[in-house]
Amino acid sequence: MQIKDLINGKVTYDKFDGQYFWINEPKGGSQMLAEMRGWGHIQNMFVTKKKGEHGVFDMEAAAKFQDEVGDWIAEAINEKLERER
Repeated sequence: MQIKDLINGKVTYDKFDGQYFWINEPKGGSQMLAEMRGWGHIQNMFVTKKKGEHGVFDMEAAAKFQDEVGDWIAEAINEKLERER
């Protein structure tokens, strides 16, 4: 068994429905591959100012960055699969 047997189609990142990575299968349909994690770390990268002991976060910027990371990961997977074909 090889990884390409599992990931037998293009991988996409679904930023609108839960931050999941999907395998879009050649014959139609899709299967969930993974879920984007790391929100706690990402949001802490976008602290706009300190308020007491808690930071105030730019949630829009953090969400946009999380989507950029998800797209980047999906693109990297697809590029590697294409190189190995």
